[in-house]
Amino acid sequence: MSTVYIGIDLAAKECVAAVIDRKGKLICVREFPTSEKHLAAFMQDYEGRAVVLLEECDLAYWARRVILPYAQKVEVADPVRNAWIHKDPIKNDKIDARKLAEIAQMGNYHPVYHTPDERIYALHMAVKAYEQLTKDAVAEKNRIKAKLRAQGIISEGARIYGVRGRAEALARVGDPEVRGIIAADYEHLDFLLSERAKAKRRFLSLAAHIPVVRAFQEIPGVGPVVAAVFCAYVKCPQRFSDVRKLWRYSRLGITQCISGGKELRRQRLDRRGCGALKDASMTAFLGAMHAGGDNRFKRAYAQTLENTGSATHARLTVQRKILAVMWAMWLYGTPYDDGNMPHKWA
Repeated sequence: MSTVYIGIDLAAKECVAAVIDRKGKLICVREFPTSEKHLAAFMQDYEGRAVVLLEECDLAYWARRVILPYAQKVEVADPVRNAWIHKDPIKNDKIDARKLAEIAQMGNYHPVYHTPDERIYALHMAVKAYEQLTKDAVAEKNRIKAKLRAQGIISEGARIYGVRGRAEALARVGDPEVRGIIAADYEHLDFLLSERAKAKRRFLSLAAHIPVVRAFQEIPGVGPVVAAVFCAYVKCPQRFSDVRKLWRYSRLGITQCISGGKELRRQRLDRRGCGALKDASMTAFLGAMHAGGDNRFKRAYAQTLENTGSATHARLTVQRKILAVMWAMWLYGTPYDDGNMPHKWA
């Protein structure tokens, strides 16, 4: 049986699949309703000989699980990196599916990792829900401050969100209708903060049942939240063939732009990747610096600061080291050791 390459453009109501052979010749383009039954029925015609490429979207995790038993390989591609599809001014589902099939044949795509571990997938979803509620609460706080400023009430800090601070602010609003609108915003903020607290308890409860999350908490500066976030976003240590790829994914990699042996622009941190991991490494860095006694991260910070004279450089170096230690512990299944870790970067 010869291998075929299938690109599937997923949508809420209908999917479009394009199939090409090893020479790139189009075999067929088929449309069918988005359902497990129809997706499985389509894949049965190519069972055991299909390489399938999807683009990352809300349906990708579900579709990948449905397709996997029928395919040689199923990958999910980052749509932002697929410039041929993403930036093409002429777009429709059939064209996109055909292009996905051709990209699958060439192997020229950036895969998005989807974990097969149900526990880690659930943890990932719970952490993302918590982060979304955090963003919503911050946005609501900003809206409240903006409405108060419109009434000439200028405030700094978080006092205005407390019981006494909000009562004082509302008392200064002259128009009773406007006061009622802002009071309703405060009620919505209270709801969001309550839901955020529930979401935090939920993901910490899920994380407590994952052994590696408990192991991470032996690391100085790494508490249950940092450990859970690392597990939720890394998902599997083997997905990174080198720790530098983990650093780049965590927005701690360095960009380089060189042509003709000359640097075209100054080096800086790569902004692509997972900001939550960068934030988690910062939290762990601060925790390690304030932890009692000596530890490997305090020593690394002092040594790097002495060598470079840059507090920022030293901090980033230690943030990378913390992530490297966590990655090595997970990859090799070893406990934390303040003296030696089974990886040169740890």
